[in-house]
Amino acid sequence: MKKILDLINFSLIVFLIAFFIPTNAFAKCNIGFKLGENIKQVEEKFGTSIFLAEKFSVIEAPTEEVCPREKLGYATVEFYFLNDELAAYKIVVDHYEDTPEDEKLLLFKYVEKNYGDITDSAKPEIWRGFKFWDKKNEIAIYKKMDFHGILDEVLYISNEKYNETFSVYESGEGEPVEKND
Repeated sequence: MKKILDLINFSLIVFLIAFFIPTNAFAKCNIGFKLGENIKQVEEKFGTSIFLAEKFSVIEAPTEEVCPREKLGYATVEFYFLNDELAAYKIVVDHYEDTPEDEKLLLFKYVEKNYGDITDSAKPEIWRGFKFWDKKNEIAIYKKMDFHGILDEVLYISNEKYNETFSVYESGEGEPVEKND
């Protein structure tokens, strides 16, 4: 009789844990590639890259293909390469047309869950700005800004080795220069 009660208690505990602990909701996306990996591996899965500048290229893929368990709405993942090495990636939300998903704050909630608080405001939907995290050799920058009447919402991921070079390119200050470490 005691064994049956122990089994019931154990089963009840397992059920409660499985039921009340969220599994995939806003879990950190595993893009399937590590920073520094060769471009060929990403091209095999998502197609040919587009050259942006000498030694600098990009591949775009829908979030549904890169992070199938994530619910990030109308977003794409952009993989950036320097000298054929994965240097950074971005999750970019398409806010060009109003959609019902805009009000759900999908990327905002994903970033808070995986990187930390963005704002202490009671109205996160009106928050605009940048937030920066530097964790475990991973640099994450979340941007949510209005740009000519269109909401620009992006999560950028890189590391120390590639971040400076990528930032120089993004700012328009010049061509990417290889950083020797």
